[in-house]
Amino acid sequence: MKQPMQSLLEASTEEPARSAKGKLISERHGKLLYQSEKPDLSIQEFSTNGLEEGKKRSRSRDVNALRNEISCYLFEYLEGFRIPTHFVDGLTETQMLVRRMEVIHLMIKIYNCATGVLTKRFGLKEGTPLEFPVMEHFYMPENRPAAWVNEYHVYAFGIAKAEEFKQINRSASKVNAVLRALCDRRQLMLADLQLEFGRLKGQVVLGDELSPTTCHFLDLAVSEKEGRDRFHPDQENAVSAFSELRDRLKSRV
Repeated sequence: MKQPMQSLLEASTEEPARSAKGKLISERHGKLLYQSEKPDLSIQEFSTNGLEEGKKRSRSRDVNALRNEISCYLFEYLEGFRIPTHFVDGLTETQMLVRRMEVIHLMIKIYNCATGVLTKRFGLKEGTPLEFPVMEHFYMPENRPAAWVNEYHVYAFGIAKAEEFKQINRSASKVNAVLRALCDRRQLMLADLQLEFGRLKGQVVLGDELSPTTCHFLDLAVSEKEGRDRFHPDQENAVSAFSELRDRLKSRV
């Protein structure tokens, strides 16, 4: 029996388990997922694994702390719009408590303006506004590169059922609309974003993270177009840029 959306959202108000991380469950996209003391909850940690000690590792730790903080804020913000997510609570600077879900190996990419591969694929100029958001789907199996797929692939390969696919698209569209509106009021543009979902008690819920790693923000407060793309994790000034982005997203306007 499907659990109604309201019950999942209300569950997030329960006092979370403040437990130490247990066994490592998985590692993907710069994040580690650990068991917690409760079988239905996990600890998601933004990782600096693979980096040697020193300035680069310290900078990466600061960036990961900001990825976590921005993600926590945006997940909570979305749940205020009745969008179910895996998020429960923030734990430490680089950890959040999440509901354990069955990952759907499908990444949703939404473009609000022409960026990246979309410009090359269709011969569009970088930053060209789109009259309607473009949604693409990518199959992301474990340990294999992502593959661009359509609805027929999704059903033929058993990636998701028809009703799940509809839920994913509806939720992704709503996430995009809510975050775009948030950005519009703060002189930011959400140029594109990528989303991942999972199954939880008969529902499709938003997972992964919501940070500049998965959301492409442009700074409209910068007059020169070439200077607007300034919120990238691999930039030298990523810590200061992410800090500014966090403050602007959280600001009351």
